[in-house]
Amino acid sequence: MVVPNEPVDRAARHAFGPFVLVPGRQLLLRDEEPIRLGGRALEILVALVERPGEVLTKRALMTRVWPDTVVDESNLKVNVAALRRALGDTTSPPRYIATVVGTGYRFVGAIASLVSGDHVEPAATSRRHNLPTLGTQIFGRDDAIEELRHDLRASRLVSLVGAGGIGKTTVALAVAEQAVGVFADGVWLVELALLRDPELVPNAIAAALGVASDASDLLDAVCNHLRERETLLVLDSCEHLLAATAAASERILASAGRVRILVTSREPLVARDEHVHRLPGLATPPPSPSLKAVEALGFAAVQLFVDRATERLDTFTLADEDAPTVAALCRSLDGLALAIELAATRIDAFGVSGLSKQLDDRFRLLTGRRAGPERHRTLTATLDWSYGLLSAHEAMLLRATSVFAGVFDIEGASAVARSSPAEVAVTLSQLAAKSLLATDIDAEGVAYRLLETTRTYCVERLASHGEDGAVRRLHAEHVCAVLERAAREWAQRPARAWGSSYGRLLDDLRGALAWAATDAASRPLRIRLTVAGLLLWNHFSLTQECRAHVTRAIEELELAGLPGTAEEMKLQAWFGTATMFTRGLTSPSLAALRRSLAIAERLGDVDGRVGCLHLIGVFELFTGEHDAAVRTLDTLTALVGTEVPSAVLEAEAVLGIAELFTGRLHGLRHRFERRHALDLQETGDARRHRYQVRYLSDRIVDVGNVLSHVQWLTGSPDAALRTADATVAHALRTQHHVALSTALSWACPVHYLSGHLDDCTRIVEMLDQEAGRHGFDVRRPVSMFYRAAVAGARDRTPPVSALEGVERAIAEFTATGHLARMPFYLAVHADLLVRYGALDRAERTIRAALDRAHAKNERWCLPELVRVHASVLRAMDRPDEAEAILAEAMTMAKAMGAHSWTLRAANDLAMLWRSRTRSAEARAMLLPVFQSFTEGHATRDLTVTAGLLASLGP
Repeated sequence: MVVPNEPVDRAARHAFGPFVLVPGRQLLLRDEEPIRLGGRALEILVALVERPGEVLTKRALMTRVWPDTVVDESNLKVNVAALRRALGDTTSPPRYIATVVGTGYRFVGAIASLVSGDHVEPAATSRRHNLPTLGTQIFGRDDAIEELRHDLRASRLVSLVGAGGIGKTTVALAVAEQAVGVFADGVWLVELALLRDPELVPNAIAAALGVASDASDLLDAVCNHLRERETLLVLDSCEHLLAATAAASERILASAGRVRILVTSREPLVARDEHVHRLPGLATPPPSPSLKAVEALGFAAVQLFVDRATERLDTFTLADEDAPTVAALCRSLDGLALAIELAATRIDAFGVSGLSKQLDDRFRLLTGRRAGPERHRTLTATLDWSYGLLSAHEAMLLRATSVFAGVFDIEGASAVARSSPAEVAVTLSQLAAKSLLATDIDAEGVAYRLLETTRTYCVERLASHGEDGAVRRLHAEHVCAVLERAAREWAQRPARAWGSSYGRLLDDLRGALAWAATDAASRPLRIRLTVAGLLLWNHFSLTQECRAHVTRAIEELELAGLPGTAEEMKLQAWFGTATMFTRGLTSPSLAALRRSLAIAERLGDVDGRVGCLHLIGVFELFTGEHDAAVRTLDTLTALVGTEVPSAVLEAEAVLGIAELFTGRLHGLRHRFERRHALDLQETGDARRHRYQVRYLSDRIVDVGNVLSHVQWLTGSPDAALRTADATVAHALRTQHHVALSTALSWACPVHYLSGHLDDCTRIVEMLDQEAGRHGFDVRRPVSMFYRAAVAGARDRTPPVSALEGVERAIAEFTATGHLARMPFYLAVHADLLVRYGALDRAERTIRAALDRAHAKNERWCLPELVRVHASVLRAMDRPDEAEAILAEAMTMAKAMGAHSWTLRAANDLAMLWRSRTRSAEARAMLLPVFQSFTEGHATRDLTVTAGLLASLGP
């Protein structure tokens, strides 16, 4: 007897045949390669291998593998069958796992225990595919699989076409499995059976590939992602989305020359350069009354029947006298794999002859009553027959679960059937044993799904019973409840784990929203669903899809009786934030945020107030309204100090941006260096993000961005460059795309000001890609500006394109409302105009920059503006005025603690004095400034200083 919680040696490793089992890592290897196997099946193998030769009862195994869940014995059979197939243990007698009829199982293979050093486990590799574990052995498809592999070598678009239930997906997955090592950038399955909206085909492809993008043209982002990759895409079950799938396939193949696509469908796409491969039914024996069992087993259809019948009835073997009947039955089912499986699972109830009579009667009854292809009528008839044998509860549960788009668990099935989880668990196991449900053996828990053919059939039954509306409402309420639970877990779980657990709900969310949109009485539920889905959509960067639902939900608030509620507060906050970071800092964005704040204040929702004040403060900062931002952020700081201490750090981070922009540098560097060090120590603590809206950068990025600028300003350019690069690296690791675009935006000026023009160009290109991929329109002017500024900095006389590029960028900043740093941008423009000889324009531009800096209290760059003004005056042959304001710039910079601006002004003043034969005075002034720097001597400004000092003499 296996004791459920008995301790086992998890450090042990066991070898048998070509396999090595490593229980401690939940790992099974074959010839050094990991085998994908569900957690339940692997746990069964561990139990058997730990007691070789012993009979482990079914009850003992079920208690160990499902300690907290009620399951039927058939669930154990499904997992044992999957385990046998993974081991290739389908011969008689078995090599590894033997069935003890009526009792249980035992491991019969020879086992060698390994000690440390006997075996080197494979190193972890990057994710190369998303293929599920094939839970069934494939019969009679070797030729088709090989032909498809040849077809894919010869053609970039191959469609595998055949009747429903014939086995297209199984064959395609087998082809994909063999291709994993062939395609350098992986093999990716896109399950289109779940979609009903053709416009979501790009979303499904992007999700399968892991392409996170907020771009309005998601397919363009997918094409960009695939452009240089060698990849196989498997687009499964697209017969209801032919035009959209064809269009997406053609566009991908046109832009990505190393991509190949395998499609499964009931009919061809009729796409450009498509190669069609038609899949026939499984081979069946010709009619013969003298057919022997050994002859019948030479045909794939009979092999499948016997395999599934044996799973259902341990004692079943194909006898000679039954061979002609089984062969005739397989012929009558047209070699359809699903139909054969459905029939075989009833072997225990009817025996071979009883099955044959049952199906003969069913086909005679339906002859002439159904239109359509013969194979379709055959499968429908088989489904009718199998469904008709179900108990009332089994049939009800099967109908109810057809509303799920994909995988569902016992909790979900219980919700839509309004039955107890214990009762549902048993019934689901029974349905799986009858091949009416597929078991997801890769799931952490017990999970099920309907094959698309069966699902379509059951959806029709649901409607015919008049249950559609009621069950879909239960489904929508369940999806909503699960997503609301997911939102509560979001701050406590690692992002990858959270996404893995709840990502499968995307299609159920889409289905629930689509149903709710058809029922006016369900408007409140639809709005609640939209709010519940915000985190899910945004976790997977499906911003355009989210925007469409949020916009409609906001429009329907009045009709739903929900204006002024918590739901509106969350919708307005999301809309304002998304608009701000993608479309620009516009009045609709601020209006939405202010509306959300007003609701939060009226409701007394402290978390809502914290989030809105944070967002409004960011909006005001980056529209250049710094004094207003400081007032908002002071309110935020006071609120979190008294009401939400755990949000103090987020408030401090954004307040630091305000201090930087307004030139309050004293103490800021020391405080943020300490804060940055602490944040890096807490990188693994997901709870630090609790009060950050998804569209804001994470706190490490916010602090690192400010710190890098303060370090540069206060005279530590090398430290600034290290901090900027480390912040970008952190954002890349977290795959937080808003954070990455923010880090890149702040890194550009640090590299530019340090004279690292090649690195600045590299960062600009990264930012351009991020902005294009994710639709961050507000970031485009940043890359545009620094690309042009770098081009201007490379030559003494800037090219016209550099000047025009800076002017276009400034116009774009203005159009998107991104007016923070505008005085600095204008100063760079003025400097280019001076070097281009347009002195009048340069003076007007720098005066506009100075006026704006004073009006908006943007003091961080004020000494630099004054320095550029001096360079304009000197170019206009007004040296005395230039000298006076250079001295003013140095005084201003020293008072602020901005040593790098002091150095720049000192360099210009020294050059002016040198030209007026005051070299000794220039050296005496410049040398102490130079000596105050302890680092950065390879950066541009300090290199200029060193050259100047050398020219000024001893």
